[in-house]
Amino acid sequence: MPAHRKPIRVMLIDCRPLVLMGLHDLINAKKPQMEVSGQATTYTHALNLADQLRPDVIFFSFFPDALNPLAVVAGLARSAEMKVLVLKGLYESVPVAQAIEAGARGIVLAEDPTESITQAIIKVYHNDIGLDRAWAGGLSGYATTRYVPRRCNLEQAKQARLTLRERELIRAIVGDPSAKYTCIAERLGISEHTVHNHLSNIYQKLDLINRIDLLMYAMKHGLTNNEEPPESTWVELD
Repeated sequence: MPAHRKPIRVMLIDCRPLVLMGLHDLINAKKPQMEVSGQATTYTHALNLADQLRPDVIFFSFFPDALNPLAVVAGLARSAEMKVLVLKGLYESVPVAQAIEAGARGIVLAEDPTESITQAIIKVYHNDIGLDRAWAGGLSGYATTRYVPRRCNLEQAKQARLTLRERELIRAIVGDPSAKYTCIAERLGISEHTVHNHLSNIYQKLDLINRIDLLMYAMKHGLTNNEEPPESTWVELD
């Protein structure tokens, strides 16, 4: 990292001491690229601390508190300099669509590899997981999202590398976002290990981080229906 570039300052919000400790150690291990600037265990403290520290990225968890978490996300996201990244468990009930509409810039799964979590911080900081409110608000109505043919671009080049089986897996995930991998595997007639292998390939091909990231990408780019993309979207790759 160039000597003149400051580290990404990350603030943590979670009521669980073990989670805070784990994230603290994970992020500070990446110094000087990033560092923890502060942490809060209540939303009131989080709002006050954010005003004082003005962190670059705020790792936000949903938990029982006197304040409404969505209102807190909206309050934190009012400043364009502070980017909110929501942390959730894969099977944890979190209003993802509402959090995005409130101003969250991305979602990261607690079950993700540690390297994926730190990469999510970097991507959010550089606006690479910016979410378009026009489609973020329609997460619950993804079936109405349609593919709009466009000239071949980088995203279409990425999608052209997907196999038919990988596209089928994406549609299965979009069709039931909370389904366990074992259920998806049974539905597709493959093993759970194969599901994980396909997902790893999909993440690599589309430059994504996790399942939530894939869900959002699929809805934004029209990978939610059974139709193959028009021929103009396919490109020859070496």
